[in-house]
Amino acid sequence: MDKLYQKELLALANIAKNAKPIENATHIAEVNNPVCGDRITASITLEDDVITQAYIRSRGCALCEAGAGLWLKSCVGHSLHDLENIGASLHAWLQDDSQLCPLEKAAPLEPVRAIKNRHKCVTLAFQTSPAFMPI
Repeated sequence: MDKLYQKELLALANIAKNAKPIENATHIAEVNNPVCGDRITASITLEDDVITQAYIRSRGCALCEAGAGLWLKSCVGHSLHDLENIGASLHAWLQDDSQLCPLEKAAPLEPVRAIKNRHKCVTLAFQTSPAFMPI
């Protein structure tokens, strides 16, 4: 467990915990994991199909919060389609030990690869991409 919850992973979780809501959000999404109760609410400002601002609220385990922090660090400057692809790459990396880490920022999640039933916790925030609706 100490290897899983190391300071780098908890630092990712703190990014989500310390996120400040944005005032001019244009889209919002909510996703949840009914198996464990993790819930993500995210809002973004989308301008010309590019995310210019983002906020995320994670209610769940430290792994869900770390995934939310990674999402927050990854989304500004990208389109929703890009973000969905980043999430798919992250999921593939978690599933397949032969894959290289798709994001340098995801390295603290390395210990999660061995715990298959926790992968959804880490990737839940990236499932917001297709769920965003205009406000």
